[in-house]
Amino acid sequence: MAAGEIWGPDMTGSDRRLIKGGPQQWVFALFVFFGAAQLIAGVVFFFAFNWRDLPDTAKIALPQIVMAAGFLGWALTGPRSRFGASAGVLATMMIGVAMGVVGQVYQLGADPWRLFAIWAALALPLAVIARNDGHFAVWFVIASVAYFLYADENLLTILPERHGGSLIIGFFTLSALGVLFLRESFAGGAPPWQRWLFAAAALGAALTGGVNDLFGGRTLFAEGFPASLSLAVTAAVLVVAYRTWRPDKPTQTLALFACAVWIAALGIRILTLGDIDSAYAASFVFFLSALWVIAVTAGFAILLRRITSSGRAGS
Repeated sequence: MAAGEIWGPDMTGSDRRLIKGGPQQWVFALFVFFGAAQLIAGVVFFFAFNWRDLPDTAKIALPQIVMAAGFLGWALTGPRSRFGASAGVLATMMIGVAMGVVGQVYQLGADPWRLFAIWAALALPLAVIARNDGHFAVWFVIASVAYFLYADENLLTILPERHGGSLIIGFFTLSALGVLFLRESFAGGAPPWQRWLFAAAALGAALTGGVNDLFGGRTLFAEGFPASLSLAVTAAVLVVAYRTWRPDKPTQTLALFACAVWIAALGIRILTLGDIDSAYAASFVFFLSALWVIAVTAGFAILLRRITSSGRAGS
């Protein structure tokens, strides 16, 4: 699958122009997406409101009917067409919904992470068969939820208490980075939107853990620093990789922005470590914090300007 293709190589010329076109076409696509999302939300809310009044057989049958229709559409139109890819993603989503409904109706009491783990295990071969980036992104989201649910229930009890949460986030960050580079190494590289999705997932998790490293205790890094370290490593790798290997300015920008947010949080945390026992002290700390954030923002703007003025953005 060539880089930049969201739904596959069988797209028509109009489809490609819509994805690669100007702002007007992107806005049109955005309105279509939100319109479809509102229609789906309306159907979901209708059944949610009447859910208690439905018989158990109907509750179990509804998601399975939708799942079967999705797989049928996927098989008839082909996994590489836009409609077929959408039907395949819908069917994959309904696998988890169907399992969740069965567990709710029969009160099976299964751990949530088991549901998502089985769901991810079933979704992965479907994504491989489809050879579709949208399908693969859905699998990644399901697998990420399964990991964090499992980690919250099991890993926190066996990891060191002080560093447990930070280690869990650090491992996820590096894993997401590894999945991204594996995707980049095969089939001509990842399309830009998927590259940004994986980069944002890795940086977002690391940044969340890194900020918790700063503010999670009475002192700096009281809860450990693996998440902050993983943020630094991830940002550095992304900047180097997407500056030299596959030039892409938005990915570099995401990495630098995450670092800028962490640095701003570090300065604020240092300023608030002391005792603030008066309105004057609080005002002074607030003033210094504002100056620090402005300084970090100015530094980020300078770096961003250097990135945008050097070379050509990767597509």
